[in-house]
Amino acid sequence: MENVTEIIRILITNLEFVSDSVASTLGYIGIAIIIYGALKGFVHFIYSAITRVGHIPHIRIEFAKHLSLGLEFLVGKDIIGTIVNPSWDELGKLGAIIVLRTAVALFLDYELNKMESSIKDGGK
Repeated sequence: MENVTEIIRILITNLEFVSDSVASTLGYIGIAIIIYGALKGFVHFIYSAITRVGHIPHIRIEFAKHLSLGLEFLVGKDIIGTIVNPSWDELGKLGAIIVLRTAVALFLDYELNKMESSIKDGGK
């Protein structure tokens, strides 16, 4: 019986380690995507300002895509982060975070589609 208890303890410890590692990795990926999008948008904005060629709607669309993708990775991080020790407090926080991040992502997608259709229609 002691061997079974020890095996279960080892499995739980390994699960905690793996889930923490995967969650951290997803968090870093999400943040990296957002930072990359911000830097790319900034560089394009500076280039647009120097050349006086206005591409602000295109820059906004690209940045919104990066924000949306980065937020999806961060939601995945939060979900995996609460798998091992799901207390009611952690589940409540996770629910609130997912609702907020999903609302932001949906709003970004709505704005993105609106901007893209506006560009296709010639800015009308």
